[in-house]
Amino acid sequence: MTKLVARSLVLVAAGFVVGLAYNSRSPKGIDLRAHPLQAASQLQSGDFLDLASARSKFESGVTFVDARAEDFYLVGHIRGAVSLPVADFDSAFPKTRERLLPLDREIVCYCSGFGCEESIELAEKLRQNGFSRAYVFLGGWPEWSEARLPVESLDAP
Repeated sequence: MTKLVARSLVLVAAGFVVGLAYNSRSPKGIDLRAHPLQAASQLQSGDFLDLASARSKFESGVTFVDARAEDFYLVGHIRGAVSLPVADFDSAFPKTRERLLPLDREIVCYCSGFGCEESIELAEKLRQNGFSRAYVFLGGWPEWSEARLPVESLDAP
């Protein structure tokens, strides 16, 4: 019985290695190093920002866009961010578009952090509408506010 279990484990391990090798060589392979939401997105790995990169863009005056619902934006958001809830994109975008121009302006989209797909969806929609330099800050509002970076909120003095 022990030999059967050992052989089964060897067979499973070999299958795993073959699968990984195939995935790494396939042009349609999944980037296993990427955040799961990145892998499912049309955006490239360089379009996703960590906290240091997002902060650097903020300090250089890049426009930030909050993809969360308006209620969350009102409670707190990155200082100077524009509200563009992805759930209301079709109705909100025409009202917000002028504030985002020109089309080649850098834009950083964010939402409720890791696991939140709204910022990715918003960046993709902005790109479909001609904004070619839309990026995603994956840590979003939670990481930004926990780092005590500039925010505007109901609690702010």
